[in-house]
Amino acid sequence: MKLYLKIFTAIVALTTEIAANSQAVTGQNTQKKNFLLTQTQVKVQPVAVSVALPELADVSLKGGESRSGRVTAIDPSGQTLSMQRSDKTLSIPLKQVEKVVFRNSATVYRSNGQQIIRGERDRPKGQQVTWNALPFTTFTIKNANQGQAVVNLEPPVVSPERLLGIQSVARDRQYVVDEMQFNLQQKTMSVRATPY
Repeated sequence: MKLYLKIFTAIVALTTEIAANSQAVTGQNTQKKNFLLTQTQVKVQPVAVSVALPELADVSLKGGESRSGRVTAIDPSGQTLSMQRSDKTLSIPLKQVEKVVFRNSATVYRSNGQQIIRGERDRPKGQQVTWNALPFTTFTIKNANQGQAVVNLEPPVVSPERLLGIQSVARDRQYVVDEMQFNLQQKTMSVRATPY
């Protein structure tokens, strides 16, 4: 019985010592070394997405009037939208614009110059998307005669996951703008577009 008691006491003492040593070592390591986990944020570069503006747009004005023609420029500094119709250029202050709707039957040009006839022979090849809160400066009309424009998309306007999807669609399809709206207070715009 005495032998059993000595062995039991030795085991308890050894276990207590091992536990104390492991706590001391663990505590010592965490005190001496600072194991901070750093989160590195991946900087997502803006993605330039080519979009096409159909030749004919209807601009609804806030007073109930409307204008139609080809959208040739959006000036973020002067906050105006320029249209052309019958060789006349009209400049409309963005504060007067309710929305711009591009006609479904109007001719559209792909970035390679090929025509798209929406509804007749060309059907949408994807779901319509809406890009909200785009800063005015991220939308640039590159070729007014063919309605070629570029939208620079990046977070937080578009999530990184959604941005990858947009890039994959844009590789072999052309986004065609259906509608635009402007928010002058925030200096942003919303664009609805459909891939063809």
